[in-house]
Amino acid sequence: MRLQRQFNGQTITLDTHTPLGSGGEGRIYGILEDANLVAKIYHKPTDEDADKLTVMYNYPPATAMVSPPMTAIAWPVDLLHTCDLKRQIVGYLMPRVHKATPIHIFYTPKSRREQKPLFNYLYLHRTARNLVASVADLHSSGYVIGDVNESNILVSDTALVTLVDTDSFQVRDPDTGLIYRCPVGKAEFTPPELQGQAFRELDRTPEQDRFGLAVLIFLLLMEGTHPFSGVYQGSGDPPAIESRVRAGHFVYGTKPVPYKPMPFAPPFELLYPKLQQLFIQCFEGGFNHPQVRPDGKTWLMVLKEAEANLMTCSQQPEHRYGNHLDSCPWCDRTEKLGGRDPFPSRIAVQQKQHLQPLKRKRKRLLNQKPTPVNSRFLFPPANPSPATVPTRKKTLVLPQTSNLNLQTFLGNLFQGVILGGLWGSSVLSAIIALIFAFVEGKEAILGGLMVGAMWGAFIGGVISIYLPPPGGINRAVALILGGWSGIFVAAVIAGLIFGIMEQEPLIGQALIWGGLMGVIWGSIWHLFKPPLSLPNIGRLWGRRGAFVGGVWGSYLGTLGGIGLAILAVGWEQFEQTTSSLSEITLRMIATALVSAGVGTLGGTCAGGLFGCIGGAPSLPLSLHLSGRRGALIGGIWGNFLGAISGASLGVLGATRFAYFLDSSATTGTTPLLIAAIIVSAGVGSIWGMISGTIWGAFGKL
Repeated sequence: MRLQRQFNGQTITLDTHTPLGSGGEGRIYGILEDANLVAKIYHKPTDEDADKLTVMYNYPPATAMVSPPMTAIAWPVDLLHTCDLKRQIVGYLMPRVHKATPIHIFYTPKSRREQKPLFNYLYLHRTARNLVASVADLHSSGYVIGDVNESNILVSDTALVTLVDTDSFQVRDPDTGLIYRCPVGKAEFTPPELQGQAFRELDRTPEQDRFGLAVLIFLLLMEGTHPFSGVYQGSGDPPAIESRVRAGHFVYGTKPVPYKPMPFAPPFELLYPKLQQLFIQCFEGGFNHPQVRPDGKTWLMVLKEAEANLMTCSQQPEHRYGNHLDSCPWCDRTEKLGGRDPFPSRIAVQQKQHLQPLKRKRKRLLNQKPTPVNSRFLFPPANPSPATVPTRKKTLVLPQTSNLNLQTFLGNLFQGVILGGLWGSSVLSAIIALIFAFVEGKEAILGGLMVGAMWGAFIGGVISIYLPPPGGINRAVALILGGWSGIFVAAVIAGLIFGIMEQEPLIGQALIWGGLMGVIWGSIWHLFKPPLSLPNIGRLWGRRGAFVGGVWGSYLGTLGGIGLAILAVGWEQFEQTTSSLSEITLRMIATALVSAGVGTLGGTCAGGLFGCIGGAPSLPLSLHLSGRRGALIGGIWGNFLGAISGASLGVLGATRFAYFLDSSATTGTTPLLIAAIIVSAGVGSIWGMISGTIWGAFGKL
């Protein structure tokens, strides 16, 4: 299966013959072109998945982007889309975690003895420290895990921790404030205030993550014993684990609860005294006041202190225990478990003595089923036998577009023609109205603009009051956007009315010009979906570099041309102050258009040439960005597409725009054509930059 990387355009091939993992949302595949990356492909990809992944890509945590052998958080490094015209986001790329094992293998004694027998108590402390550091980094970056559980954490043999399944995290878009929630959770790691709640309707907080984090640390340091598991002392059936958490029945706390510690669980006093205090603070004090649960900084400080205070047993060098204890608890535990050492020596491991069955004999009734060795642990690794669990072959669900390409193409084209035409006519009608209002002093138009601003601000304020987030917006932002929108609508209407009443031919030409340019520009936008994201690290060469370099050159050339034009006209009028304000304004507009056209065409050529040879910053193909970043990249693309459409229409409108330059341009066909192309490119660039900025700011227009 072949897909395309969204941010650098590279086509990759999935190794679909040997999936690396599968879940309810999708499957994990290796990449034939890069052994250090894997791809998660969704069974049923949605636009919300694409939006969420885009935010994650643009705002990675500090510790996410590290070398593959030391990846702390398996963060999306790119998005994947289909290679057809729809280019639907179907998954993402992330670093491949080499030689790592789920964390429950390490804290469950049976699986640790079988798979990682030399992973001692010191390494368990170090694992807890690394886990806390990764979670703290996520929280400081504005993310919340939400679904904290043992399946989403991998650990290496050197106690390095990697958080996986990151696309299930709760993500907040810093630009729009929109929150993509975590819809799932596991009861054993869910805080009491969230037990029984619908996660899809809740915004999670870091304090709630801290509960699950404390449970994981407890499991690591207490031999897989859950802090809320114990022998029930009441009548009737023992309550489920979620009921115990909801009631706050921390078995090892200071308050009386109807439970006693599990008979084979390590004593709570085994833990470093300050760690005991933190667990009580989290599970008892945090029951009614989640904000008092210890944060990552507190856990890191105490875990580091606890690790520094570990001492080595004189009888067995693999036994490490706190110096606050009088004797080695692991030697006592080995005797209590009938010779089964939780942390066997290297010699015992080499001779495989740690895997030998217990010597003690156990009586058993004839028809009684044997009790599993790890039944006292709440979370044994779930590895059902293939013989007992029926297997079902699943197929990856990808969009079938072979029969819909033409329909989709025509639909996008029609949508672009309609929206672009309406937008282009409206914008240039408004521009004409503003020119008449400020240059010729049409008071009626100015009054209409003021009325439009007042009504727009009023409507924006009403929307912000009665439409709550995430659909609504901030009150001040709503007033500003509403006011500007009102001015725009009023200017469009005023331009149309003025053109009809005054029979001004310029307004008719503007509507035709804007409609044609809007049709071309809107069609290109909707057919090819220009990227809406900031440039990614890396450069492009060759044909792709020439194209992207032309885009950047067009944008920067336009800005440079306009700036130089304003300076030139301003300096000229500073030396000759005899001109009227209207004459200066018209001269500035004409010069800005010419300079923008020259700068745009020159920048496009120069940028394309430089990008082909020397490389150009890449423009990621992110389709759903909005806000400030969307406005910036929308402006870049709007300028480029506007210049192309403007220059094309300049050939058709050669007889209309030559007077902006010089009357002598009408004496020949070639000067006239060049003049029209330059002026038209300037008009298209400025118009496209404004339109692209607005369209990009609001995202999916």
